[in-house]
Amino acid sequence: MPVGAEREGVLFGREGEVELEDAVPMRWPCGPLEIEKGKGRASFSASEAETLRAWADPGALDHLAGAPVDCLVVTWAEGSPGDGAHQRALLPLIGAARRRGLSVVGWVAAAADLRRAAGGAQAAGLSAVATESREAVDGFEVLRFRKRGFGGPSSSAFLGDADAVWPGMRPLKREKDVDAVTGATSRPWIDSNGWYVRLARARLAPKTLWLAFDAPDTGQPLSADAYQQAIADTAIAGARWIVSLDPSLRAHLVEGRPQARQTWTWVARSLAFFEAHDAWVGYAPVGQIGVLSDYAGENEFMSFEVLNLLARRSGLYRVLPADRADTARLDGLDSVLCVDSKPPAPALKETLYTFAEAGGTLVTPPGWEARGVPDERAAIPRFRVYRCGRGRLAVAREDFGDPDLVAEDTQLLTSHRRDRVRVFNLGVGQFHYATSTDGRAGVLHTLAFPTPYPRGPIAAWFRQPWARGRVLSVASEAAAKRAAADGGVEFHLPPPPVYAALEVTG
Repeated sequence: MPVGAEREGVLFGREGEVELEDAVPMRWPCGPLEIEKGKGRASFSASEAETLRAWADPGALDHLAGAPVDCLVVTWAEGSPGDGAHQRALLPLIGAARRRGLSVVGWVAAAADLRRAAGGAQAAGLSAVATESREAVDGFEVLRFRKRGFGGPSSSAFLGDADAVWPGMRPLKREKDVDAVTGATSRPWIDSNGWYVRLARARLAPKTLWLAFDAPDTGQPLSADAYQQAIADTAIAGARWIVSLDPSLRAHLVEGRPQARQTWTWVARSLAFFEAHDAWVGYAPVGQIGVLSDYAGENEFMSFEVLNLLARRSGLYRVLPADRADTARLDGLDSVLCVDSKPPAPALKETLYTFAEAGGTLVTPPGWEARGVPDERAAIPRFRVYRCGRGRLAVAREDFGDPDLVAEDTQLLTSHRRDRVRVFNLGVGQFHYATSTDGRAGVLHTLAFPTPYPRGPIAAWFRQPWARGRVLSVASEAAAKRAAADGGVEFHLPPPPVYAALEVTG
């Protein structure tokens, strides 16, 4: 095999090991290198070092009993003099993992010699190495992680996201002596990776997508709900999180504390829940708004943030890569937002005008030809709106500057009159709606974020007259009460846990 010809897509294909697309990975911090890194923090303690030693013991694998985790991701090389000693210290753990049918992946820092690290990993029995390095490797599996963006290879069987964030509601920071905060930025900010997973899948079509983000170290174990948010946010969009436990939880598991074991059991059940419903990954997100961009270069920031903010609003959108949008299906969309400052190729531009003339809404930055008749009824001050055939054309008066306003204006121009789904009484949260390729089933995912107030029952309205609905969560499953309402159907759900899904059919 020539240098650089990595065997993408066949990872873990050896006898007794799982295939890449089925692997459930978990970060497994342990050993000398992790201890040396920890010493760089002023707060690092002797008890933390002892925990890292304990997790290197083969007996620590007993924590995985009953969990679907089948792949460990261990630190393998940092490019430091201690790499060799660290790798030798992990050999008993690696051997024990393989005897249990677990695969082991070694994380190699970008500063390390990747070829040397890969050779050592292969000799030690690891299944692969993972890295952000672009160095070529001969004849061994390399899982490439990259910063967000679409430079470099256009497609790959595997994609690792090195810029993923811990999902959840970011607390609002108050200034000293300020009792209340209001204004456009006072809404709770939701950190999520789902929008980028959807974009990467549409743009690069990887067979497998792993997200690398660590649980925050708050000085005490995170709640089971926090872990469920992280698992659900990733799985809903069709990716895998490299499960990462916070340092306090790892320490308490070593100590055998019951509460830590309960939290880990809930993490394992949450992972198993999504494994049992992996068919949902193949469902297509329902979109009312098509977001057209090349998602690169000068357009990257605006296009990325628009998707992020539409998702934050639970907007139904579809990613339209500009280099493929001329052949993309626009049917089912109510509007198309052209994010890029420069118009697309002439043929695509005419396709979009045709879309508007047929009844859609075309939203563009300045510089597009104003076709049709001015619509004096449109009260969107940042746009000139024209009646164009049976649809509308909205041309911005000024260059797009604030992605939050772009997302908000596009939603207003699209209108809620044609909503496919509405969710009532979810509180601070998000939802995501997708349907099977044959259109015979759908799933509405709901994420409800922490609140000091009791949650009440919620209702989900669909334009499509689904005949049956079932509410599924990690802890329970039950039929949902159905009623006709407002030209569609409404399902009534109990007060939501952190995550719940409404599966609809018929």
